Amino acid sequence: MPHKLLNTAKVNEVFAHLSESTDNRTLYLTLAWGTDIAAEIKGLSLTPGYRIVRVDNRVPEKIEQQHFEIALVNDVVEEVVYYNRVLIQPDCFLNCKPVTQVLVWRNQKREHRAVLHELAGTIFLDYLLEKYDIIVSDMNQTHDGMSFWQARIYDAVAYGLKVYAYDIISCELRTITTEDDIGRQEQWLWGDPEHYQNRLAIISKIGLPVVNKAS
Repeated sequence: MPHKLLNTAKVNEVFAHLSESTDNRTLYLTLAWGTDIAAEIKGLSLTPGYRIVRVDNRVPEKIEQQHFEIALVNDVVEEVVYYNRVLIQPDCFLNCKPVTQVLVWRNQKREHRAVLHELAGTIFLDYLLEKYDIIVSDMNQTHDGMSFWQARIYDAVAYGLKVYAYDIISCELRTITTEDDIGRQEQWLWGDPEHYQNRLAIISKIGLPVVNKAS
């Protein structure tokens, strides 16, 4: 599986500045003009004052790949409440352009908790998967990130979506179709210190060419 961000200092370096009021408002002012995508997300209902917006390819000097940002903003307090940076990553073997969430952050303030409930999962399944068909896990994972992916895998199996464990070096692609499969493949994805950095979880609306080298 991808490299795990287990060092607390490194995790804080990635996420902490979004909790600073000055940095958060600067990000709000940058993203607030983005395209409102609430109508594109099935079943999403937001409390007045909140908007969900998308901005494409805003930081090309830092990210060479095609990318976009999704943010839940509150226009009353001018604050970013949820932030998600997404890369579009072509894969020659899979012959597709899956998306990957590379930075997901949620505001922990009490007043935003109700609107944030289940929002990350809704964005994942009802926007990213609906729009791009395939989502691949990130190559840098926090503990929360791994827990989030485990929850999404259980959701995907329950909804009858295609779920795979994928080795980017060998191109081995294993199917996950039952909850028992999840338990077996989690060790292959997350538990092998020699290989986990090359292994990704995939949730897809379409079938992929499976290569099972081992069970």
